[in-house]
Amino acid sequence: MPGFHANFFSFFRLTYLCLIYYIGIQIKANTSSLRQRLWREYRALDSLLRTMTSQGPLTPGSFYLMRRKCGKPSCRCARGELHPVWVLTRSLEGQHKLYSVPADQRSRVRTLAGAWRRYQRARARLVKQTAALLALADRIALAQKEDWP
Repeated sequence: MPGFHANFFSFFRLTYLCLIYYIGIQIKANTSSLRQRLWREYRALDSLLRTMTSQGPLTPGSFYLMRRKCGKPSCRCARGELHPVWVLTRSLEGQHKLYSVPADQRSRVRTLAGAWRRYQRARARLVKQTAALLALADRIALAQKEDWP
């Protein structure tokens, strides 16, 4: 049955070529949707960058209420009633620094530290979104890649 094998291989070759053509069309369609998604995510960076750059003045660190002992043996803190102290903490050159914040400056320091925290969160989102954009761009390049020769 030599005719059977010839017909089978002709059919197989035709099916294979149709499959390759279909995959090529799918890759082109997928590339288009990836490209649209890439531009959508790129435009979304606009609001994130505006958030990062519109913070105004900011101070690195965390602002919080800490309770501590003063060290006097006859003080109430020796019995467990600790003294409340508002502090700003930050890391400088690998060392944690703690700064007491006077009562008249607490509102301003709270605002400045809050702006820093919002900036840091927006920056972290920017890093994630930029990595996602690069991954999308790489997927598009891979889909469009054509080996030669």
